[in-house]
Amino acid sequence: MNTWPLRQLRPAIVAFTLTLWFMVVATAQASVVVTGTRVIFRGDAKEATLQLTNEDAFPNVVQAWVDAGDSSSLPDTAKAPFLVSPAVSRLAPGSGQSLRLIYTGAELPQDRESVFYLNVLQIPPRNMADAARSEMLLMLRNRLKLFYRPAAIAGSVDHLPERLRFSLEGQGVSWHVLVDNPTGFHASFGAAVITMGGQQIKLRATMVPPYGTARWTPEVAGVLKGGAPELQAQLINDYGARVGITRALQH
Repeated sequence: MNTWPLRQLRPAIVAFTLTLWFMVVATAQASVVVTGTRVIFRGDAKEATLQLTNEDAFPNVVQAWVDAGDSSSLPDTAKAPFLVSPAVSRLAPGSGQSLRLIYTGAELPQDRESVFYLNVLQIPPRNMADAARSEMLLMLRNRLKLFYRPAAIAGSVDHLPERLRFSLEGQGVSWHVLVDNPTGFHASFGAAVITMGGQQIKLRATMVPPYGTARWTPEVAGVLKGGAPELQAQLINDYGARVGITRALQH
């Protein structure tokens, strides 16, 4: 089995996007495993690194790049002030590879975090003897949040859970939970539910930007029953762990 030729890498990506867009999978599902679920790039550091491991019994080619939020971007079109080295690498079976993320120095806010996305595309080998046959080459992509964290941000990210403010707004079926983030850090959430009158309603918990707000709506619209509403949310910290937050809400 031969490895994917590097000179065919760009045409392969273009052809693939015309038939089926990159399959986005969780880190644990990919056979090229990325250590961690997010990258924190500290403003006083020259670079950040993360580790890749090929758990397959065959080699894989990996291509990596950073985008500014456009999930459809390609390495040639992505716009972000970060370089990845190596941008393309071959991982032998069972081997590892360190990726270096280098900040290019573009101007970014210094009083708050900026968020970008690291893409790690796994391209499995292709049997060139069967190249004439019709086949689909399935490529797996990990997409991790990359937070640029300036040293000048006021406060500590450790105090983020208690700084967040939650309130219940609206009536009837038109209600939502308003989340206010008065800090310079992004607040990422894995899940959130509201309990009220014996019912538990799942919310669409989105990331809350620094010094910004988010409106969490119910996954299934419905009228809240009487009772004291309580919010339970799972905040994701720098290490990918979930920190439970429980708050009583006013209605």
